[in-house]
Amino acid sequence: MTTLICTLQDHRDDVNWCAFSGNLLATCSGDKTLRVYSTSDFSELAFSPLSGHGYSVHCCCFSACGQFLASCSTDATVVIWSMVSGEIEAVLEHPGRSPVRICALSPDSVHLVSGASDGTLALWDFPSKQLCRTGTVNEATLVACSFSPCSQVFVTGSTYGDLRLWDLEMRQLHAEKNAHDLGVTCCTFAPSILSGGQVVQFRLASCGQDSQLKIWAINKFNFGGYKMHLLHTLTGQSAPVLSCAYSSDGQLLVSGSVDKTVTVYDANNALLLYTLNQHERYVTACCFSPTAPIIATGSMDKTVNIWRLEDGCRGRDGKSVPEQSALTSSEGRKKIYLPIHLCIS
Repeated sequence: MTTLICTLQDHRDDVNWCAFSGNLLATCSGDKTLRVYSTSDFSELAFSPLSGHGYSVHCCCFSACGQFLASCSTDATVVIWSMVSGEIEAVLEHPGRSPVRICALSPDSVHLVSGASDGTLALWDFPSKQLCRTGTVNEATLVACSFSPCSQVFVTGSTYGDLRLWDLEMRQLHAEKNAHDLGVTCCTFAPSILSGGQVVQFRLASCGQDSQLKIWAINKFNFGGYKMHLLHTLTGQSAPVLSCAYSSDGQLLVSGSVDKTVTVYDANNALLLYTLNQHERYVTACCFSPTAPIIATGSMDKTVNIWRLEDGCRGRDGKSVPEQSALTSSEGRKKIYLPIHLCIS
């Protein structure tokens, strides 16, 4: 069973991204702000909202320890925020001053990648906040990026529809052309690493304007080569799929779509478990909590919904959330809550 446990209604424009740390939830918006909530009761922290960007904030991500939050914006910067004080720790100016559409931190928090509207990539040393090297993907807008669980390679996705695998020397290891017709919108590595014989395998999910969510296998061979192939194509949504995210154990995969739905899949068996129908506009963001069976979804309706998977990884094949289990707001911009014990296991 899946239950909507609260709705956050603090942003004044589209919600573009959401991200969990162990005890915090961060959201960012076209209203130029980020908001940070405690996952113990989803109350907003005292230093929130974070105001430092001059234009729309497109993406945000936590460092592994949760002490820092990175965000990127049309203002051509990546801002690093302290989650102790809410203060700005650093401002990273993207080379060429092009709007930054995506940023991603490596799982070991050693590197940060930012991708821009002009197709340029910047790889930063995160501890020192220094630029390491840059790269370019034609002139397509970079809108997706994710690091492998080993932190040694990362994948980018662009509006041209390609997925490209890079190493930390900014060498392109593989290019999957036309991975999504009309453009990629998001990509994310599964957190687990599969190994056997002379091959190490990663799983990658990607989604796009073709209304599809895809699961790929990326094989690394002991001689150093990489090969990528498609495992599953998921078609549970009827319009462009804008966001996707794995659960912390890699067993579940969630996605949000222009058709206003959120879908939850059994990632290993490519099986649709739930379809959630509580947003009033496009679902632009989704993420799993790393510490509880909780999903956050953000939308162009300016809200963030917090969902609890009551049965963890087990669901009913393709069933929608029962109408009576989902709360909706009828009191303006207030937050709607169920009892706190439902929020955290």
